[in-house]
Parts: sequence; C-alpha cells; structure tokens
Amino acid sequence: MEVTRDYIAIASDVAASLRNLPSGHDFVVRVVQTADYPVESLTPQRRYNHFYAENTLSRRVLILVLQGDCLVAGLEAHEFTSLTLEVDASRIPQQAITVNTCIEKVDTSGELQSRMPLARMMVAGYVCSLQRYSKALDVESVGVHLFARAQPEYLFAKSQHNPGKHVLDDIGLVKWWQHTMQYALSYAMSNTSGSLLPVALESDADKCISDTAVAYCVVPGADAHGAPVVLGNQSGFKIGANGTASPSVDWKWGLSHPAEAIAHNCVLQFPDDPITRLLAKSHTQSWTVAMLLEMLAVSEECGSGHRTAYFSAMLPIASTQLPGLPGCNVTADQGSLSFEDYDQVLVAIFDRDMDFSATNAAKTSSRRFTEFIDQKFDIPVVAVATNGPVIALNPPVVAPNTPPAVNDLSSMVRKKRKVTK
Repeated sequence: MEVTRDYIAIASDVAASLRNLPSGHDFVVRVVQTADYPVESLTPQRRYNHFYAENTLSRRVLILVLQGDCLVAGLEAHEFTSLTLEVDASRIPQQAITVNTCIEKVDTSGELQSRMPLARMMVAGYVCSLQRYSKALDVESVGVHLFARAQPEYLFAKSQHNPGKHVLDDIGLVKWWQHTMQYALSYAMSNTSGSLLPVALESDADKCISDTAVAYCVVPGADAHGAPVVLGNQSGFKIGANGTASPSVDWKWGLSHPAEAIAHNCVLQFPDDPITRLLAKSHTQSWTVAMLLEMLAVSEECGSGHRTAYFSAMLPIASTQLPGLPGCNVTADQGSLSFEDYDQVLVAIFDRDMDFSATNAAKTSSRRFTEFIDQKFDIPVVAVATNGPVIALNPPVVAPNTPPAVNDLSSMVRKKRKVTK
C-alpha cells in the first residue's frame, strides 16, 4: 500500500462539487489530514483466527469551507486502508485491499450568505475523492459509513445559537443523511473528472460507468416496514421481495451483513461508536448481527429515546482508466500532519473562546483559526467560484389592496308579502 492521499486533490474534488452551487458565490476549501499511521483492525476479534492476518493504516481528514473570511461548513472523517491475507478452504492464501471511511462530523456555522445545499455538496465532493484514491489502489469498491445522531453543533462552538443555522431534530437528521448519501453516491459514480486540478483527461474518462451502489440504512428500534415512516415516502425504500432500487443507488434496510453472522467477525468497529462500545463487552462474543441490533436499540445513544441511524454503502470504483488520475500520490505524505499536529488543529477549532453565535464573533473566530493554520502549517487552499443555476425563490403572494367586504344580508331578510285585492 504505497499510494498515499493528496490533500490538494481532496480539496479540489470538494471545490469541483461546490462549483455546481448557484452562481455568484466564492468559496475557499482547506483540507487538513494526517499521515498514515498503523491502527488495530476494524474487526479486532479476527486476530485470534490463525488463518487470517490484517495490516490496517488510518488517517484523519478535516475539510473546512470558507466564504469570505468566515468558516461556513466542515467535515471530519476517519479513513482506513487494510491489507488482509486469509487462507481459504482450499488452503490458498487470498490477499485483498479494502478501503473504508467513517464520516464522523458534518456541521455548518450558520454564516452562509445565501441558503443552498452547501453541506450536501461538500459530502459529495469528499465521496468523489474516495473514488480516485481507491482506484489507484486497484480495489473494486470503497465503504462509506456513518452514524447519524442529532446534536445542535459538531464543529463550530455556539453555532446552535446562530439565527442563520437550521438545527435538525433526530428524525430530520436521519432523513437529511439518507438524501445526502443518495446524492453523494450518485454524484461520485457519474462524475470522476470534475476536479479543479490541471490534469488532462480523455473524453471517455469524463463519465464513470459504474455498477449500482448498494447502500444500507438501519434505525435501531425500527423494522423494515417502518422505514417509510422514519425516512419518508420519497426515501427510495420500497418493501418487497426484490428489495429497493433507484436509478443509481440500491437501498436496503439493515446492516450490510447476514442477520445470522457472528457480529465480531464482520461488523466494522469504528472509534467512538456505539457498536464498538457494545461489542467491547465480554459477553458479546457469540452475538449475531440480529442480536446486536436488538441490544443496540435499548442501549447507548440508540436507546435514549431519540432516533439514530447507521448508514453504510459500497461505492463501486470506475473500471474506466483515468490517465493522470488525481487524488493519489506515490511519494511520501507531503503536507500531511503528524497525529500530534492534527490534534492541535482540533484543539484550535474546539477552543472555548471560539464563538459562532453571531456574525462578528464568527468572523473573529474564523480569522483566529485560519491565522493559526497559516502560521503553523502553511497549508495551501483551493478557491472556487460557483456557476450553477440560480435558485429562484417564489415571491410572496401579496393580497390586493381592496376594501374589506361587507356582509350583504339583504337576501336573508324576509320581506313582507304584498297583498293584492
């Protein structure tokens, strides 16, 4: 696994996605990431299998979007690249490389100058960058995972008090993530040449001809027949023998493993995750995936009375050869931070003096953070100007200026009948 991530390519892919937003806006994308470092397997119990070996490297990625001199959106993810060696029933060793990413945080500050789906486009650009990196590793698909739990703020301190921020409740957040995953997967499969990097791609590589992505969603405590209730009738879930389908994303209910499989052998355990904490208990060794979901519904954040959801998707990698493929770098981790330096970045953005509750405070906090990044690490940025169609808002309906109507009761008055002689 000699291929490493290029943070400029990640920023370029995110900027290319933001370019599709309504025209007339300028953004700057910053990406901070760590170098690869070894970590424990995402399925730690498999290390006791003498016919299985795994070497896993991880990196952390922080994407920040600025409009003017103010931070407006951010995303943090944890990426894992694993090299596995397993002896099959025929005693033949099988080697494989897998790439998985866990999107841990997505947040907005409330300082976006105009309402637009900035956060959704940022996620789509990041997922598209995973396509490029995974293609360089010659893998067939990349796993995209996340745990959706509603919080008033994730990255930007005190932004919950900003009147420009729309804080979603638990059901609203689950629905938002389902639509965002739908869009991001479709975007990544249909666009692999949107990078702003000066790389010449042939016309045949402009569009990625990929198979349908398979996406999974499960809300602990709800069954498959409750999916439309939780996610909405337009969610893409149609309960039936043939599963569900949409033009490019095949949605399925549940985790991406058979219900009777042993959870420790297949369910990925990401850091700071309810599943990981639950499976860390000694009495869970024999739990199946079905038992794990049953217990998850009444424990951890999932059993607190608020709706949460697990999303995972297998994004197919384009079979088209992309000449001059951006998104990978076969040299050292140039520009990548050490784990300690990355922690300093997080400490800076989570500093208790950071305040995004109002415009002036948000601009001051943004300038302080960006000055720290520039002086300490000098990380290049990617600027982008949007050129998408302008969203035309429906004008408010103004009632005509007419005098109020006076009730005419003459028809209801009983007139005296004229007597003829």
